[in-house]
Amino acid sequence: MTTWGERLLASRIDIDINTKKNYRSGLNKIGETFGDRDPATITATEIAEWIAELAQTRKPGTLNQYLIAFRLLLDHADVDPNPARDPRIKTPKHVREEPAPPSGEHVLAILAEIHDPLRRLLFTVIEQGAMRLGEAVNLTWGDVDRAGLRLRLPRSATKRDKARWIYLPDWLIDAVEAICPLEDRTPERRVFQGITEASAYQTMSRACQTAGVPHYHPHDLRHRRITIWHQSGVPARELAERAGHARPSMSLDVYSHVMPPDEIAADKFLLLLSESR
Repeated sequence: MTTWGERLLASRIDIDINTKKNYRSGLNKIGETFGDRDPATITATEIAEWIAELAQTRKPGTLNQYLIAFRLLLDHADVDPNPARDPRIKTPKHVREEPAPPSGEHVLAILAEIHDPLRRLLFTVIEQGAMRLGEAVNLTWGDVDRAGLRLRLPRSATKRDKARWIYLPDWLIDAVEAICPLEDRTPERRVFQGITEASAYQTMSRACQTAGVPHYHPHDLRHRRITIWHQSGVPARELAERAGHARPSMSLDVYSHVMPPDEIAADKFLLLLSESR
C-alpha cells in the first residue's frame, strides 16, 4: 500500500500543492495501518472498521479526506471492485458550524498583544481583505497593485484554483508599502517575509490567551470580513467573488445567520500599525 501510495502521488501531475498535501496526509494515515498490505487483499469490512475507529478522534471532514485517498489509491492499484467504494462504508455526518467571528473589540485586543509589527500587519490584511492565511503568507510584491489598491491572487495561490483580486483601503496599502523599500521589492519576494502559516497560528493563539479573549483562528478574521460585507448588502454573486467561493449560495448558506460584527474605524487600525515594540 505504501508503494502504491507513492506511485499515486507521483502520477498526479494535474493537482495543485495543497491538494497533493491533503492526499499525502491521507495516504500517510492509511500507511500506519495498511502500509505493508497488498492492495488486493484489503476488504470493505476492514476499511469500515478502520473509519469507525478513527471517528473517535477525527473530525468528519478529515475522515472523508482519508476515504477519498483510500479510494484513489486502490483505483490506481487496479483493484476492482474497489472495496473503499463499497456503500456499506459510512462516515459521520458533517455538521457545519456557524462562524462566530470576533468582535471589533476582540480584534483590537488581539492586535495589541502582537509585538511584531509585520505580524500585526498580516492579520490586519487578512481581516480587511477576507484572505485565507495561506494566501496572505504567500503573497509576493509582484502581486501588489498600488495604483489599483488591490492584491492579485494567482490561480496557484487560491483554494478554488481561480485567480481573484483582493481590494484593500488606501491606508492599508500605504502600510503594506511602508514595510519594504521600493528598491528591495523584487517580484518574487514575499510581502510577509519569514512568516509561515504555522507560526502565524501560534502568534494568534498566544495573543488571544494574553488578551483574555476567546480563542480565535486567523480564518475567523476572514469570516468576520465576509460577514460585514454580507450584512452591509453586498450582492451574493459579488460576495462570492470577493470571498473566493465556488457558488454564491455557499456564501449565503454560511453567513446569512451570523450575528453581524461591528466595524473598526481606520484610525484605530492605524494607531496599532504605527506602534513598534
